[in-house]
Amino acid sequence: MKIPKRRIATCFLLVVILICTLVTYKIVKWKAYIWLPDYVAHVVHDGKQKTVRPTHIMFLFVDHYEPGTGNKGSDRNRLWLTKYVAMADGHRDSYGRKPRHTWFYAYEHGNPQVMTELSEAVRRGYGEIELHWHHGHDTNESFPMKLEQALDWFNSFGALISIAPGNPVGFGFVHGNWGLDDSRGEKYCGIRRELDILRRAGCYADFTFPSFGWESQPSKTNSIYYAWDDDDPKSYDRGEDASLGRSQDGAFMIFEGPLSLRLSRQLFEYGAIDNDDVATKSRVDSWIRTGIGVKGRPEWVFVKIYTHGIQNEDVVLGHQTDDMYSYLEERYGRGDYRLHYVTAREAFNIVRAAEEGLSGDPDLYRNYIIKEPVNRFATCDGSARL
Repeated sequence: MKIPKRRIATCFLLVVILICTLVTYKIVKWKAYIWLPDYVAHVVHDGKQKTVRPTHIMFLFVDHYEPGTGNKGSDRNRLWLTKYVAMADGHRDSYGRKPRHTWFYAYEHGNPQVMTELSEAVRRGYGEIELHWHHGHDTNESFPMKLEQALDWFNSFGALISIAPGNPVGFGFVHGNWGLDDSRGEKYCGIRRELDILRRAGCYADFTFPSFGWESQPSKTNSIYYAWDDDDPKSYDRGEDASLGRSQDGAFMIFEGPLSLRLSRQLFEYGAIDNDDVATKSRVDSWIRTGIGVKGRPEWVFVKIYTHGIQNEDVVLGHQTDDMYSYLEERYGRGDYRLHYVTAREAFNIVRAAEEGLSGDPDLYRNYIIKEPVNRFATCDGSARL
């Protein structure tokens, strides 16, 4: 039986309409219309870029780390660290370094035992601690004092404070509930000058984004850029790219991870490792193809992925992530590539080195601006003061 051509054409048109409707639904549902225009512009522009070899891959794993309070939180953290150390010991980057986790520890949990044991992991070279904070109903006037108290607590464990002369405070930040700079309203923040307040307190960069699916997602994507604060919410929505030979004094660095389209059921790639979206070879390749870095230094590529390590423990500490590290080392740790496992602080330092015109091997610049934290050299129990 021969099917009429008109019927075939009609069926084809219906399929196309169905696919377009589904894609449109997902774009609206996940608020992808916020960032898609900038993403498309990136794809068009980056397609004209020349490939430079060797390419250095700075791999940064940001963890919104929330083990909990009391003995239960301490037990979860201790078990998590035991499993992580066992996995990390089996891997090395091109320079012989183990994976270097960055625990953005949730300040509101305030668990001294957790901080003591995390600091010991820092001392042993498994990563570094930074500031994660869920807060709301704050103001420009109330927040600076609360932030000072938070930093004092972290500093007492040797975290967020540098070994450099004078022990200056320096920290990276991840805002809880994706609410940076009042982008989701008073319930999740309330502060209209949060970027300036953080910067003056010693924050060197924000590592919150992407915040896929939320209104807080910047329209500027796949970038390391500088934002200037104002009295409106979401001041970071736009900014100036980190670029070779350009200084952005008075601005606040926003350090983004990959955000893109992909041919899968999820349709979107947003650099998260969780129970519903494990690391795969194709995802790793897509993160690196995104090419996030400093304009004018294309051979230095920064890959920032994130997780909620406690909530997604089975995946983050399971064979999928173990396999991810193995693939990174086999595919991007030799030949035309050099793999660098870095912390948030080290990634920031390498960005600043690139901005100031330094080139060659980025491994030389891990401690370029912000020196190593005190707890890299001494384990503190919370009672110490420098």
